[in-house]
Amino acid sequence: MKKSPAHEMICAVRSRAAARGVTATFILHSEKSHLMRIGNNSVSLNTSEALTRLDIEVINGRRTGIHTQMGDVVSEEYVEKALQIAVSKAEVASEKAYQPIPDKVEKAISEDSQYDKALETVDPAFKADAYQRIFTEVGQQYNFSGSWSSGSVEFFMTSTANDLCVHHLGTDQAFNIVLKHPEKKWELRQGATGWRLSDFRVEDIIKSFKELLPVYENHAGTQIEPGEYTVALGSDAVAEVLEMACWTGFFGRSYEEKQGWTAKYVKGDKVLGDNVTIVDEPANDLTYRFGFDFSGKTRQTWPIVEKGKLQNLMYDSSTCAKYGRPLTGHTGGSLSITMQTGKDSHDLLEAVKGMGKVLYIPALHYLNIPNASKGIFTGSSRFNAVLIENGKVVGPIFSSRITDTFQSVFNKIVKISKEAESVNLSNTYGRRSPVAFAVPSYIVSEKVKITDCAESF
Repeated sequence: MKKSPAHEMICAVRSRAAARGVTATFILHSEKSHLMRIGNNSVSLNTSEALTRLDIEVINGRRTGIHTQMGDVVSEEYVEKALQIAVSKAEVASEKAYQPIPDKVEKAISEDSQYDKALETVDPAFKADAYQRIFTEVGQQYNFSGSWSSGSVEFFMTSTANDLCVHHLGTDQAFNIVLKHPEKKWELRQGATGWRLSDFRVEDIIKSFKELLPVYENHAGTQIEPGEYTVALGSDAVAEVLEMACWTGFFGRSYEEKQGWTAKYVKGDKVLGDNVTIVDEPANDLTYRFGFDFSGKTRQTWPIVEKGKLQNLMYDSSTCAKYGRPLTGHTGGSLSITMQTGKDSHDLLEAVKGMGKVLYIPALHYLNIPNASKGIFTGSSRFNAVLIENGKVVGPIFSSRITDTFQSVFNKIVKISKEAESVNLSNTYGRRSPVAFAVPSYIVSEKVKITDCAESF
């Protein structure tokens, strides 16, 4: 791989540290980010930033020292000073109860297959014009708010274990807009994601609003009584629930500590429905692909659940060290969780004909987990939810709360869309580290528990 001057400086310091017997990892994280927020039909925030962070971790026996330094790498002396701070921290740190595993790059990788210069350098005026077009064509009588994050992220990693390096450069965006009726108070939401600027199409946002608006404008809302219902979850809801199910059930730390909902199972046990297959698939282009993790391990396709049966867990380096497990490629970096699609029509209304009453909940709001060990999650519909009867939309439903278990919902799936969608799950409040899941455009599950419904929107 062709190294930048900053990469060359880091490698020079790494080589000298290795010669001195220092065990260290160097990670350079650089991002160029732009965020636009809108409120009350106008731009309320328009900000850009370019940040560089150098993270160094040193292992000294069972002690570790970590130092993060903000700023561009301009000299070897800059890197050396940061290294010495990490060395000093390791000398005085408390010993861990286990021997940390030194990071080691398995294979030299340099990847930029999901990098788009146009998205990295997009003019804020492009975003403002897109929002204005939505306001104008959908209707300025509504109140619009939202956010649009975009930018690039670059990672460079090496360690004193060898001379190999890994490098990643990619772009990402997350567009969201919420339409609120000023008197009736119902809210509609649309979003977009992708790693290319061309992945955003304002025409699609406008079309989606115009298709849904008559449902809300021309029909009164329905209050759903608590009980068990056939529920269709849209791709956003599927991805959000799946993400929480993964963190609390398929990661090694919660499993080893007997805190997760899968703790009582072993490999091969049935944990979800027979029609559910979940894979961490770093080559899936509907996700933000990442070819390595931050322990230096090359990431491969990693089956988690196959036809309902538990196959593997995901372990970070510290959990592997503590419990004597092999590295799996899940120490930082971006997950590429993929839920296998089904055989049902991409048209939800077509798929649920003859199924009677179906609640369609595209996304869940304020998703939380009251009991991780039992896999109980909860979240409310809020945006875009409608009641369907025999394949026809009856009208909107008031905000309704699901409180159920991952196993109950994913064990009773009767329909799975044959179409996959990308759902952006990135956290825009920390370092730029894009995450997207590839999931079916909908699933339909029976006997889902609705525990509460508001009396209005």
